[in-house]
Amino acid sequence: MFTLTKSFAFLATILIHLHLSAAAPMQARPAPRQNPRPTSPSGSGSQFANAPGGGGVTGPSTSTATGSSPPTDVTTGTACDVSTASIDTSGTTLPAPSFSPSFIGLGVGTQNYTCGSAGTYTSTGAFAELFDVSCLVGQASFTSLQSTAFAAWNSSSSTSVSSTSSILSSANVISSPITLGQHYFITNPVTGSGLSPKWDFTSNALAGDADAFVVGTKVDDVAAPTGSVDVDWLYLTNLTGTLANEVYRIDTQGGQAPASCTSGSADITVKYTAMYWLTGGSF
Repeated sequence: MFTLTKSFAFLATILIHLHLSAAAPMQARPAPRQNPRPTSPSGSGSQFANAPGGGGVTGPSTSTATGSSPPTDVTTGTACDVSTASIDTSGTTLPAPSFSPSFIGLGVGTQNYTCGSAGTYTSTGAFAELFDVSCLVGQASFTSLQSTAFAAWNSSSSTSVSSTSSILSSANVISSPITLGQHYFITNPVTGSGLSPKWDFTSNALAGDADAFVVGTKVDDVAAPTGSVDVDWLYLTNLTGTLANEVYRIDTQGGQAPASCTSGSADITVKYTAMYWLTGGSF
């Protein structure tokens, strides 16, 4: 009898435990830990970030690189900080800049000439597209960029400056060129006569800001260290506009007119490339 009673008690204990287990809510299994997804940069490192119209100039940059820390994909980055980059004018008499760099543009275009009565060509200005290369600073390819760009441009059958973006892209010089603006010549806005060079970002990098240009006046020029077929290196200061205080044209390729011409012959354009460094300014 004692054994039977003990068995019933043991069975009752088991049934009570089973009932309590069934009645208790199930504890959810903790979700597996996930690493946060990397976020693409907000563009806060962009030199256009606070400029009117600058929100659209972001590009697929993989980092907010500076001249000393370039992005992983150097062919698509745009608007990297260049304020600490150094303008290399070694071996020339061009003065050192008085302001920090603000923009670095690869100019691709033409130098334009007319044949004078003396049988020599006279410059009538230039026209070029300027492409943002700020994120290439510090890369091995940066120092030869103007040369590779010139090779692609000069070998192209096109003479239209508007085609330079697609030419650079097709030749893989810059896979996705971002246009800063245009470089061309206008009548001197102060004297009303003669021609003055203008760098105009009002339609591209700083679209919507009517003051995003600089008209320069030449202060110094030196023969290109690379040879007589390349146009001079220049140092210019601000005549009007707020885009920059100084402009350097260096690392030129091509652009020089032939030594002589027949009076009355047609005007000519000569393809060239150059690196344009703009310092200071309000942007």
